[in-house]
Parts: sequence; structure tokens; C-alpha cells
Amino acid sequence: MAAGPAWAANPGRLFYTPAERAQLESARAHGPSSKTGSIPDAADAVRYDGLVVRADGQRIRWVNGKPQLDAAGVEGLKPGQLRAGKRIYEPYQVLTPAPQAAEKETP
Repeated sequence: MAAGPAWAANPGRLFYTPAERAQLESARAHGPSSKTGSIPDAADAVRYDGLVVRADGQRIRWVNGKPQLDAAGVEGLKPGQLRAGKRIYEPYQVLTPAPQAAEKETP
């Protein structure tokens, strides 16, 4: 028995109702809300970057981008999390500023 070519069905849209589609388009047009990624007291924030265990067993915790032997203040944080005030944020909840484009030098 010979089979002819099979055509895939059109997947359609992820948001089916007009209201859901309008909400998505509105969010896209206005950009991220100010609530997303806004962190109070960013100057006092503690970011736990990770943990390195050396061959001799010594533990070095990276906090705010710097190595620390004791790393006080990271209790209750998992690597990647940030504590600002009394709240703990996951990495995806924090908006990082886009790097500034390097200005081209004229020869």
C-alpha cells in the first residue's frame, strides 16, 4: 500500500480567545511592568552566587561577586538567589541592566 504525502496541521495560536490575545499584545506593547524585577533596598541586597569546595575541603562562598570564607548572611539562600529587605528573589525575578554598548572610536 502506497502512502501519499502527509501535511502537518496548522498549530494555531497559543492564546485562543480574543481577550487573551489582546492582553498579550498590550503587555508586549507596554514592556515589562514596573513590579517585575523591582527590588527594594538594592544597595543592601545580598546575592548568593555559589559555593566552591576545594580539594582540601575548605568552602568558599561567593557573595555579591566576591569570595568569602565565612559568608555570613547567606543563611536560607540557595545559589543564585538574592535577599533584599525581608524578601528572597529568584534569578528570573530580577531584571539586570543591559550592558552599555561600547562607543566606537574614530581612527
